[in-house]
Amino acid sequence: MSNIISKLNFLIKKPKVIIVAGEGRACAAEAICKILEKFKKEFLLFELDTEKIEEFEFFIKRSSLPILVVTHTGDIPPNKDFFAGEIEKNTEIRKLARIMPSHGYLVLNFDDETVREIKDYNPPIAHSHIFTFGFQEGANFRATDIRLNTGTNFKINYKGDIVPVWLERLFGKEQIFTALTVAAVGVIFDLNLIEASQALKDYHSLPGKMRLTKGVKNSWILDDSKSATIFSMIEAIEILGKISLPPNFGGESSPRKIAVLGDVIGIGKYTIEAHEAIGEKVVGNTDLLFTFGHRAKFIAQGAQSRGMSLDKIFQFDNIEGGKIQLQNEIKEGDLILVDGSKEMEMGKIVEEIKAGR
Repeated sequence: MSNIISKLNFLIKKPKVIIVAGEGRACAAEAICKILEKFKKEFLLFELDTEKIEEFEFFIKRSSLPILVVTHTGDIPPNKDFFAGEIEKNTEIRKLARIMPSHGYLVLNFDDETVREIKDYNPPIAHSHIFTFGFQEGANFRATDIRLNTGTNFKINYKGDIVPVWLERLFGKEQIFTALTVAAVGVIFDLNLIEASQALKDYHSLPGKMRLTKGVKNSWILDDSKSATIFSMIEAIEILGKISLPPNFGGESSPRKIAVLGDVIGIGKYTIEAHEAIGEKVVGNTDLLFTFGHRAKFIAQGAQSRGMSLDKIFQFDNIEGGKIQLQNEIKEGDLILVDGSKEMEMGKIVEEIKAGR
């Protein structure tokens, strides 16, 4: 009965609806919600649950302004701006895109080819109702001029307008994609790029998503503990190597870099080679390496093969076995990356070493 009443209320009010899909939907939904609420915009926002596809069809067909945001379905590579996901992951998303009314909007990741191609499955939608975002030329909302320090600086390019964006203590391509979705949805809601950029200064993202947080002993933690793929962990290691914290952040002006890495689960038959490749990337970007898990031992093996000395490598089967030694090893000013698959519960390490716990 309550579901029927909810649908009747929806039919009467016909609110604006935003549906966020793809692997980056959690961050994008959080950011879009925070920024639109800041400007007192009225809307309903959902993260796509493919098991309830019929309910989303109801909302799309009857909303006064339906918006479908598709973040990415493939793994984001750190060193190139184009990639693709599995077509099968887009099946339900394409179904929703096909039923989008003429006054609706698609907001699509231009760099993910399987997402970008969704618009080609949707002849009824006019081109003016499709926004794309990404790093490549051709995207409607394009990120350029990326610089890292205590956060991420970049510029959004849209229709000849260029606006700088500052993501405080946030890093990684997924966070930049998130900011681009905010800009696109903001334009749909009659916000200009400057308003979106100003609002993003106060956006802090979700825990465990490449977020810089204060650690014990006046250290800093680059928390990427929520989940990991091979690509995302390599990107996080490269970012760790590039970050330069100013002296006013506390500690040394050239802090030690510590990588605390857990297993990446679900790779399949290339598990050993993939973990070894991560270890090779550690060399040159970090000073110390802590590994947790049976697969992560191959990260240590890869680092050692590239010349990292054994006295800089600490290996543990589980978190309980190594968290105290990690905390004892931390010195003032250290910058510590914590990363691993969600099954490894690397967030427990973050809780152990964060300030004020």
